[in-house]
Amino acid sequence: MFQEIIKGLSARDERIQERIYVHYWGYLMGISTRYIKDRSTAKEVVNDSFMKAFKTMYDFRHDNDSLTFQKTFKAWLATITVRTSLDRLRANKLALTLVEEYNDIGDSYVAVEEQLFVEDVMKLLYELPDLHRTVFNLYEIEGYSHDEISSLINIPVSSSRTYLTRAKQKLRTLYSDSMNIHK
Repeated sequence: MFQEIIKGLSARDERIQERIYVHYWGYLMGISTRYIKDRSTAKEVVNDSFMKAFKTMYDFRHDNDSLTFQKTFKAWLATITVRTSLDRLRANKLALTLVEEYNDIGDSYVAVEEQLFVEDVMKLLYELPDLHRTVFNLYEIEGYSHDEISSLINIPVSSSRTYLTRAKQKLRTLYSDSMNIHK
């Protein structure tokens, strides 16, 4: 599969776009839905991400090693999708607004159930304010630093740290409430 993509890119063969789309669509949809609540909007973000990738993918630098290519190409597509998601959030101006709704939430330990499904986690994440969820995703899932997050979404570095802390605190509370765990 990856050798086929490498050959298609090297030959600048447009037919490889369909293979890439089919192969990576689910992965990019997973990334998009971490940022965008509405599934149809998340699909639009994924399609927009593919359009951006297809415009420049023939210039994607790679060697002929399938394993290295697989990792770097996948990461490149993920970065495009994250940035496209952030662009959509900014354009809608629905997200990335300051929310000061948290009361003093103590930093406590929460025991985690052994069976926690992706849908459960997503429901909890969607209950966070958009800015907090975005910072949480960028830092904890995508691996961005607070400096990078600051420049990506135009907030101070200290705010990025604060939003991450608040997101974690709120997630603890939401998780405890959803599992009927009482302190």
